[in-house]
Amino acid sequence: MKSWKTLFVREDETGEQNQAKSTDAFSFPAAVNTPQAAGTVNPGTGMVEQAVINEVLTVYEKGIDSINMPGYDFYEFYKAIGSISNAGEQAYQMAFQMAKSMDSSLSTQKLLSDAEFYISKINEVHNQYSMQGQQKISSLESKKNDEKNKLTADINDATQQVNQLRTQMQELEAQINQKRTRLTAVDGDYLPQENAIRQKLLANDNAKQMSILKLTSVKDGIQNFIK
Repeated sequence: MKSWKTLFVREDETGEQNQAKSTDAFSFPAAVNTPQAAGTVNPGTGMVEQAVINEVLTVYEKGIDSINMPGYDFYEFYKAIGSISNAGEQAYQMAFQMAKSMDSSLSTQKLLSDAEFYISKINEVHNQYSMQGQQKISSLESKKNDEKNKLTADINDATQQVNQLRTQMQELEAQINQKRTRLTAVDGDYLPQENAIRQKLLANDNAKQMSILKLTSVKDGIQNFIK
């Protein structure tokens, strides 16, 4: 998957401006761990632990920060408005005047254009993470089904041997019982990791929505309050 550094770069930028600061992104679990009692999640409810949302939201915020270029642009305006509770027209006007004092060439259109750029990058990264998570889920399901199919086949073979070789009945019955026990535990063994990935996917969706809402709010404020 592309890193934040490669995703958060304007296509028309060259030279030093093309070098965005890198930042760590969240990752999906890759190995099956020992089952844990806590943390069960029902993806159908859309409920995600706040800690997971905060984790992914931090990644998004760092990603946005990684493309902040030198000088005063939409990012600084966004941070300035974000520091004000319930920012209204007066706050937007004051922030815009301050921005103009720092960069006289700054325009409303430039801020709106930059806002669209940030929003497009949020969407791009969200899609990358969604694709990564779905690939992890598919891989896990494939491995789980392979193991279940193998265990089921082993049970059938062992049962046939019991019928054919009565002298080995006790030994074969022990194998059957063991593998049947394992078969019933397969879903539970994979459940914690599936839940963790689904948490990341749901958190990814939530973080994207929250990020876009904040960016869009500032964009709308510019359109509504700055003439």
